[in-house]
Amino acid sequence: MRQNNYQPIIFPTFESAELFTNTLGSTTDVVHKEMYVFSDRKARLMALRPEGTASVARLVCENRLINEGYPLKFYYWTSFFRYERPQKGRYREFWQLGVELVNAQGVFADYQLLRVVADIFHDLGIKEFFFSLNYLGNKETKENYKSKLKNFVETKTVDLCKNCQERYQKNPLRILDCSICKKKTSFPSYREAWDEKDREYVNKLNQLLSKSDLPYNYDYNLVRGLDYYTGLVFEVSLGENKALLGGGRYDKLYQEIGNFDAPALGFAIGIDRLINYLETSGLSSKLLADFNKIDVFFFLSAPEFYPEVLEWKEKLKKYSLTIDYNLETRKLKNFSKIINYYQPRLLIILGERELETKKILVKDCSEKKDLLIEKKELVKWIVKQIDNH
Repeated sequence: MRQNNYQPIIFPTFESAELFTNTLGSTTDVVHKEMYVFSDRKARLMALRPEGTASVARLVCENRLINEGYPLKFYYWTSFFRYERPQKGRYREFWQLGVELVNAQGVFADYQLLRVVADIFHDLGIKEFFFSLNYLGNKETKENYKSKLKNFVETKTVDLCKNCQERYQKNPLRILDCSICKKKTSFPSYREAWDEKDREYVNKLNQLLSKSDLPYNYDYNLVRGLDYYTGLVFEVSLGENKALLGGGRYDKLYQEIGNFDAPALGFAIGIDRLINYLETSGLSSKLLADFNKIDVFFFLSAPEFYPEVLEWKEKLKKYSLTIDYNLETRKLKNFSKIINYYQPRLLIILGERELETKKILVKDCSEKKDLLIEKKELVKWIVKQIDNH
């Protein structure tokens, strides 16, 4: 997120329930079945946050953060709450990394967000992934598709499930979210509703994606589960039953909440599902090994070294190194347990011999070799050695 100039944002654990019912859509499963709703002492209806985009939009609008001509780039890493049947990768309190690009429009903004997703997956070692894309277009395109879908359902006498019979009356697009009905029926392709402007956009995006070797295909029945989406929508499933990541454009949301135009788009990664995938694919052990490593561990068996270790640690602070040291002095003949537990790049031994000779024994754990370093040169040597690694 820092590499792409996205800033962290924090919003409340609960909000006015109206914020979500007005923006997510009253016919969506999130609002209709899954929100935790309660009344406060003044009988105001509140809800535990079920997702982050509406809260970010409310925060931006209330604090008037939009500066004309300049985008806002936010991310959040937090938990959300939905009343679901708990199962692997699906919990009533679940974690997401959410990313929002606000006051930005056009194909290059859409591409940038997809590129961020791809970079995250690449850095996690995930190679076999692809984007499922669809383009919902503006209000006219949406209405055009709804008419085609209604006509199809009526003329073909489609056998809808009980939930979709209700969805069909209130918001027919929600039918496309139903796994039961999608298995039984091939619904019309969304591309049939595109006009020339929609096709021009899709062609431009395809050229960018192909030039960057980003893997993608189109699912012309993908609409995502929330009503605020317009334009591009996308998912990444990695072969699982449910999407690991999803997002898209929502250009009208700020008009609904703050009564001003601010084109925007975003995505969210399900952290619980991501962890499950990393574990089953064997990628988690490598990632954890990298995260657990520290740069420098000072092992003291002579307490006289403590003041100097604290001084060295202070000098090394500006280099953003991970540094630790033992809090009780003890003598060791074998350092393998210390190395296995802390996994340091450099293990620095500070004992009686080092006090006498003023030469410090350093175990380079990456190169598996021992070195003797002059005490007065130790800090400079550490910085140079870590840079070389």
